Amino acid sequence: MSRSPLAIAAVTATALLGGCASAPPPATTASRPVAIAPVDSAPPAPTDGLSASFHTAFDSADTRARSIAYWLQCVPTIARLRADGSFGAAARAPRGIYCQRTADGVPIGVVYDVDSAFNAVRRVQALRLDTRAAYAEPLDTALLLRAIKLARDVSAQVSPQWAQRRRPFSVVPITTANAATEAWVIPRATKARSVVTGGDVGYAAPASGRTPTLLEDRTTTWTQLNLAPTGTVRLYSSTREVPAVSDLVTARYYAELGRPVTVSTPAVISELSSGFDAATGSRIVWKHTPAQR
Repeated sequence: MSRSPLAIAAVTATALLGGCASAPPPATTASRPVAIAPVDSAPPAPTDGLSASFHTAFDSADTRARSIAYWLQCVPTIARLRADGSFGAAARAPRGIYCQRTADGVPIGVVYDVDSAFNAVRRVQALRLDTRAAYAEPLDTALLLRAIKLARDVSAQVSPQWAQRRRPFSVVPITTANAATEAWVIPRATKARSVVTGGDVGYAAPASGRTPTLLEDRTTTWTQLNLAPTGTVRLYSSTREVPAVSDLVTARYYAELGRPVTVSTPAVISELSSGFDAATGSRIVWKHTPAQR
């Protein structure tokens, strides 16, 4: 999977939603919904002097960030594989792209077509990104449809405001550990060698009706910073304690590129560095320090 520093900037909101085409619907098989990795149900007692409620809230935001960072890396990879013919002749391959991890952590890239009313997905194909082999297990197409429809609705809702402000963004759908569907508007930098802090917006799929439910709105905190070519990536979040989801996405991205990362709020300084997280299998871990007062 490519990890170019331009990977995040390459993803557009329209690429997430894909095109629309018609074909006979495939037979579907019910399966367990795929969820983002849950936090450890019995984490060790914190030794950094911070409250258990901080750790719970931080882990929840970071779980979302891991899924979003994976999506932003996965989508351009699937686009390249589709162009290279991995899903059949590129001109005739399904246009929509969807990325997920299975319940046991297998990275999956999916292409699909969807009708104009977003009532059914068709021509669904999937690859394992770890092996580039076809993924033969059943896919939950109902979950896929719910996620891409929410992303479409959120994109339509925020596009006028973001276009007026000339701020590019990506809409990323995720499924939480309790099987809720969310979509996050993740801002992208407007110039090279820059990062955006804050500015993200989160929505949940509506329980009824058609309007997505607003979870978080940090559009007023959007700030663009120059990115140093080497050394520690330092991010300053506008939130009081737990950093914004978009800040944790950026932190995860650059940490996986080998850069030390520090995310600061007025209350806490969080450092992402080499280690091992037994709950997620990640080779990088967070270390929190209360800010000096």
